[in-house]
Amino acid sequence: MRRLLDRDLLTALVLLAVGTVFSVGSSADAKDWIFPRLANYLVLGIAAFMLARVIFSAIMKRTPDTLQLTAEDRTAFIDVLVFLVVVLAYMFVMFGLGFWLSSLFMLALTSIYLTLEKTRRNVRMALIVPLCVCIAAYLIFTHVFYVPFPAGTWLPGSG
Repeated sequence: MRRLLDRDLLTALVLLAVGTVFSVGSSADAKDWIFPRLANYLVLGIAAFMLARVIFSAIMKRTPDTLQLTAEDRTAFIDVLVFLVVVLAYMFVMFGLGFWLSSLFMLALTSIYLTLEKTRRNVRMALIVPLCVCIAAYLIFTHVFYVPFPAGTWLPGSG
């Protein structure tokens, strides 16, 4: 059972999951050739190396470097999980609300969540700063670089 909490094994499993997720849906399109595939193969290669290292350590009967969570680590783990849920929700909501409105909501939610002292001033700043960032990014990307962004499908008149 201790072997299942080995840091190298857990890292290899996470990298294998990430590599598998990003392998699905790759196409023969030119944009999928070099960087995305190379990065994905690198992630899968590192995962295979780490898995081989775990197997070698088990054969050699070495004690595993087990994962131990302190109270501070648990707090950071919860923060990472909350941020992961917010990002996954952002990816889902972006198709319905559009890129800019969902980006504003995601940045505001994460800013408020990550604000340590939730005073009125800090919460107000956690709402104002993402709004200003989204407005500035909108102006730069749409009026300077002419980058098209997905429109929302849930809002009337935007489909």
